[in-house]
Formats: sequence, C-alpha cells, structure tokens
Amino acid sequence: MTSQDEHTQFPKFADADVLIYLSASRVYALHAGVLRRNSTRLAEVLDDAKGATLTMKAKKDGITVRFRLDLVRADVGPGTLVARPVDANGRSSGSSTALNIENGKVVNAVYKHYDNLFRAFYNKPPEVDDINIATVLNDCMGLIDVAESLGAIECISESVDIALLRHGQILFRSVAGNPIAWSDLACRVRSPSIFRECLIHLVGNWQGLDNEQRALIKPEVREICEMKHEQQKVTKMAIEVRALGHYPASVQRSVEQSVGRMTYQNNIYMWMGISLFRHWFSQSIVEQRNLMSEDGGALFYRQIAAGGQAYLDRQALEGFHQYFPMSAKGAAVFTNHLTKYKDEVRHFVASLVVNRAQLDTEKHPLPYLTCLEVEREDIPWIKAKLAEETARAVKDRASKRKHPADDISEAGRGNSDDEMSDVM
Repeated sequence: MTSQDEHTQFPKFADADVLIYLSASRVYALHAGVLRRNSTRLAEVLDDAKGATLTMKAKKDGITVRFRLDLVRADVGPGTLVARPVDANGRSSGSSTALNIENGKVVNAVYKHYDNLFRAFYNKPPEVDDINIATVLNDCMGLIDVAESLGAIECISESVDIALLRHGQILFRSVAGNPIAWSDLACRVRSPSIFRECLIHLVGNWQGLDNEQRALIKPEVREICEMKHEQQKVTKMAIEVRALGHYPASVQRSVEQSVGRMTYQNNIYMWMGISLFRHWFSQSIVEQRNLMSEDGGALFYRQIAAGGQAYLDRQALEGFHQYFPMSAKGAAVFTNHLTKYKDEVRHFVASLVVNRAQLDTEKHPLPYLTCLEVEREDIPWIKAKLAEETARAVKDRASKRKHPADDISEAGRGNSDDEMSDVM
C-alpha cells in the first residue's frame, strides 16, 4: 500500500470534510454525510448550514474540511464532541479545548470506544478484546455508552451482538446468572437474541425473585415478564387438570360392551395405580409443589416427564404395600400397571420441560423451567416499532377516507387526459 492510499482510507480520508480531535495525537478525517446518516446527534452538530463556506482558492487547493469537532472529556462517561469554528480556508480558528496529550501513558479506553464507533459508521467490525467475556463486555459497554451519547445505537447493535454471541455458552451462563442486568444491556443495544434469553430466565424464575429484585427490572420488561408469567400459570393449570383427570383407554368402557362386575375387576391393578397416582398428585398440589412452588413447579413437572423411578419409586411403593400388602407376583403386576400409567401422563407436561434457552441445560441444569416461547412482538423495541407502523397506517387510511374527493378528482382528471389523448 502506498503512502497516498493510506490517506484515502479510514481513519483519514483525503476528501474528508470533518476533522475530529479525540486528543492531540488522535485525529480522524471523516465525511459529514456518513456521520449524519449514522448519528442523530452529529446530524444536528454537522448541519450543512453550520459548516464553513470555503473560498474558491481553498477548493482549488484541494481543501475540503468544513467542520471540526473536539472531544471534551468528562470525569464520568464518554465526554462530548464539541464543534469548533473553521474559517473559509478550512483552518480552525479561535481558541479550542485543551486537547489531552497522552505522553506515552496508558491509552484511555474512551478513545478505543470512539474509534470502534467510527469504524462501525464505515461498516468495519469493532476491535474488541475477546480474552474472556469480562473484557468483551467491558469494551461493548463502553461502545454502547458512546453510541448512546451520539444517538447511534442502531449502527452498533449488530456488531455488539455478534461480539457477545461469539462466546456461546460462556455468555449464556452469564445471562442465566444475572438476567436482570443483561436484560437492561439487551434493551440498550437492541439485541433480540440476548433479550430473548433473558426473558426465558426471568419468567422461568419469576416466583423465585423477590419484590426488590423485580423492582430492578425496566418497567417495560417487567410488564412483559408479568404477562408471560400469568399466561404460563394458566397453561400449567390446564395441564395439571388434564393430567389429574386422565383415564387410560384400557379401563374405559362403552355402552355397547358388557359392563358387568368382572369387566372392571380385570383392571383392578390399573385402577389402583390410577388411585395412587392421583393421591400423590393431589398431595403435591396441597403441599404447593406444583405451579405454586418457588420453582414454578419445575421439579414436579420434570418428575412427571421422566416417569419411571423419578417419583412413586420402589421405596414409596414399599410404604404403600404396608397398608395394601400383595403377593410378590401381584406387587410386580401392580408396579407394571403403574409404570404404564406414568408413561401415559408424561406427554401432558412435555411442553413444560422443553428447553428453549440457548444455555445447555444438560451441562448446566437450572432449578426452574426454560420453556417460554418468545415472539417478535414480545421484544420492547420491535413492539414499539410495530405499534408505530400500525398507527401510521391507520392515520393514512383515515386521511384517505377524509378526502375521498381528491382521489375521485385525480381519477377523473386521469380519465379526461385519456379521452383527450384518444381524440388527438
């Protein structure tokens, strides 16, 4: 690459019309059009009317700079880019903020965050320290702070999302450990994938959160969590009713069949199995181990889904046989019928034990359910955008209904033109 080529690329373009001084040694020569398009704040500062009007001589000499921005540092936060006057010859005039001189000191992270933002403006990936999730998160948070201060979040959302998702299970374990904090970050950076993961953990563990923890959640997110939690409770209640009222086909009879005493007597072991299951199920409800438990019924539903020895195991049956003794053969037959019944009710809770989180819950099990389905409409900023588009469409339709004569007039004018052209 030649020396000339180096000056026609980021961060210093030969045809740049904006100079940005982050420090005495960190200068960017960029394009006002690019900055305006990606930042609402810079669109105001770099309004074309506020730029210098260059002389013909300056233009012939190849001078293109019409704006200058200096970074004014702050004790907290990313600081502010402040416009400085530029004269008709493209030179900065008047006093400017005392620029920071680095003098070989450790480079301030703010410079890196601004650099990453400007890179994003030119469709370049951010330079993120990906040693571990902590360093990635630190760089991403700094970039988000700078982007928010300049109204440029949409420009960096995808880049931050990719940088975080690259860490896979490490990221998802971190989200599961603190979904409240991550939900706030997801909203700031507008990451659907991370927000969806947070919502699954928050709703799944909703009954395990106290009021102080819930108060830390953004109001719009808390509203979604509460709605989803109530919907899940209704679903769980319906599933419990169905499971508790299940009758196997083997014990059911029709009016066309013989319904003598022997007909039911032959299924005595299955009826005993049904009775024992319902006793266990009802006792679980009374002890609030179902949807009312702190884990939202996770252990209860997982036991039913597993079947076999997950509940009403051999030890429990030994206690049962103390009150209802059987021969060894009879006990074996009864156990087989109970196992069959357990297998039949498993499918009722199948949808509750599905893992819809990206976290590998086989390796990293959780004490709550992660079965929540999150739709696009559940994501706050997408919901707001859809509502805005709907309102705009309604307004447009109302406007058309309000002025139908205009449409008729236009149609009539069009017909007249066609008739005139036919005559011609």
